[in-house]
Amino acid sequence: MKKLIYLIGIALLPVFAFAKEKTKEPDVPNASLSDVSYGTQINEAPFDKAALAGKVVVVEQWGVNCPPCIASLPMLAKLAQSNEKKGLVVVGLECQGSSKDVILKVLKNARVKYPVMAGGSAPGSTGTIPHACVFNTTGKLVWTGNPHDDNFERAVKKELREIKK
Repeated sequence: MKKLIYLIGIALLPVFAFAKEKTKEPDVPNASLSDVSYGTQINEAPFDKAALAGKVVVVEQWGVNCPPCIASLPMLAKLAQSNEKKGLVVVGLECQGSSKDVILKVLKNARVKYPVMAGGSAPGSTGTIPHACVFNTTGKLVWTGNPHDDNFERAVKKELREIKK
């Protein structure tokens, strides 16, 4: 019986290793806010690249034809609004080459009031969207990945707490 349990345990070892790998924090490249390329601003939200200094900045690459991206917009809008006074700035980069009218319609439906650009790029991109980057107050990239990941909000909140220290 002990041999059977041992063999089952060995057979399941790759499954447990995969599960652990899946929840591992993503590798964060050595990058900074200055590595972000901003496209053409689409909406009327105030945006001043120089004013990002000293702020916690989230840059999200997304697209109008991406259901998970559309689902993340209201969450990011709420995050941006509720943490603006704490020092958070959210910037969206629509990366599917959509027209201004289409992007604005999506933004209106999601109640997005943070600046959104047509085009642009952010460091650490995996080529998939949605993709978010969290930069600390010094402009260093501290987290990169999917904004639906629980670790995304944790990273943002951690960096906002650092502002008060």
